Amino acid sequence: MSKSPSSHKSGDDAESSPSRWILLVDDETSIRQLIETVLVTEGFEVRVADGAQSAFAQAKSAPTPPSLMICDVIMPNTDGLSLTRQMRAQYKKLKVIFISGRLADAAWWPADLSGIRLLHKPFANSDLIQAVNEAWADSESGS
Repeated sequence: MSKSPSSHKSGDDAESSPSRWILLVDDETSIRQLIETVLVTEGFEVRVADGAQSAFAQAKSAPTPPSLMICDVIMPNTDGLSLTRQMRAQYKKLKVIFISGRLADAAWWPADLSGIRLLHKPFANSDLIQAVNEAWADSESGS
């Protein structure tokens, strides 16, 4: 498993909106690569991380904070729920989309995370893109 995080920019989107980027966090290399490819193909700027430590490193090394984090829920060491709380403590406006192949529903989640969208793996590329667009639409409308 590759532990080195990466960053990709699409030319047009990166120039028109340099401060808006997605932090993708998943401990499974193949899942990260697949989701990253889908997002980059759609024109989104993406930085990837294999867990909490590399997620914070990516966020701190970027010129602007991430505007959206797509995060696996079940990961070794720090799970996605804990990571989300930690990231939101530093980046108040961060939008989050959870992804999971193991959870059937998020009804049991703590109240502070109950409104976060959950995509079940495997999901369609169109569902991923729709979730990203809706998250950013919510942030632009102030919700």
